[in-house]
Amino acid sequence: MIKILLKAAVLLFIVFSIYFIVNPSACSNMMSGQEVRSSAGQESQTQDMSSEQGQTISSSGTISEDGAYIPYSEEGVFDTNTLNEQAAQPIYSQQDIDYAIASRYVELEREYGQNKTLGKDASREISFIVMDDFEMSPTEWESFLQRATASDLFNKVRQEMPPLTETQTQPAQ
Repeated sequence: MIKILLKAAVLLFIVFSIYFIVNPSACSNMMSGQEVRSSAGQESQTQDMSSEQGQTISSSGTISEDGAYIPYSEEGVFDTNTLNEQAAQPIYSQQDIDYAIASRYVELEREYGQNKTLGKDASREISFIVMDDFEMSPTEWESFLQRATASDLFNKVRQEMPPLTETQTQPAQ
């Protein structure tokens, strides 16, 4: 008896699934508590669609009353992923990236030096902050340090950065 009820439930589930696949508006109407359209309503909808089909040529435009093709404009609501290409991201050289990392390191070094004395622990702390800011792994950091040391990048950045003013050197009270 249970097997028969289980088979009937599965069969009923299959029938409803096929019905909702064929008629998806019935599913949405049922979920929202609305009545399913009558056949007379479907006939008028079919007539409306046939008159619209004379006007519409494709999803990219319409045909006006005089027969001229009018493409759709990109005004209003549209899918930004498919219609508009993303703006090209600027391409930075390795030197630009290294300079930005070194600038951040020197900036933090100066900020840290205002409040505390610089030492090995401070340098390690600053390097961890910079690694976190630029999402770098320890191996990437090591390769950066090798490149920066070879090109004396830290000293160049220190020379190019503006000197600290008295308001910057005094801690906030």
